[in-house]
Amino acid sequence: EKIAALSDVARQKEDFAANFAHELKTPLTSVIGYADMLCRRELPQDEVRSAAGYILREGMRLETLSLKLMDLFVLDRQDFVLERMSVKEMFEDLEQGIGPVCKKHGAGLHMDIGEGSIAAEYDLFKTMILNLADNAVKADSRDLWISGKKEGDSYRIRIVDNGKGIPPEELGRITEAFYMVDKSRARKQHGAGLGLTLVSKIVEIHGAGMKIDSDGETGTRICLDFGLEGETE
Repeated sequence: EKIAALSDVARQKEDFAANFAHELKTPLTSVIGYADMLCRRELPQDEVRSAAGYILREGMRLETLSLKLMDLFVLDRQDFVLERMSVKEMFEDLEQGIGPVCKKHGAGLHMDIGEGSIAAEYDLFKTMILNLADNAVKADSRDLWISGKKEGDSYRIRIVDNGKGIPPEELGRITEAFYMVDKSRARKQHGAGLGLTLVSKIVEIHGAGMKIDSDGETGTRICLDFGLEGETE
């Protein structure tokens, strides 16, 4: 079992390195090619604008990639102090970030957050929720529902959308680094396939649980369960 586990870790590292190299090489090759063309040739204005636009888009995607990789390395190397915080208050702040994302993609935001407090690191919690909201609206969702309430000895946060969904056979791999269900759409939207990898690490840091459910047709449903230990009535 240990040998199998070590082999799996080694495979994941090899896959990570290979995928990372691919994610860098493809846009960089194109960026260099377009930049060289702009430098060497006199081009019509529309071709100049098109080439510059491609360089801008790929540059933005590489920036997203570098920032999220940095976040992953930070999550691997640091211990985080969790403080008990009101979930309702955190989402009142978060709504200012989630609202514009929904509006940009034409999705309605519906929030219903009940009272309760959890042990959290606010910046990581914010990163987690914004990544999940971003994924939802980019899946062509018309609506995004975010709810939270106490259920038994946990505080459960639900994030539900009515977008394209995730094929059931893909659910087991979506938290792998660089794994993208729809690669062409993700790249057009400057995605790097690291959002859910970050989310899963942040969930782990919080000692929480995450369940993702989708039939690949009627949207995606995500449940996050945080322990209520230490909460004062």
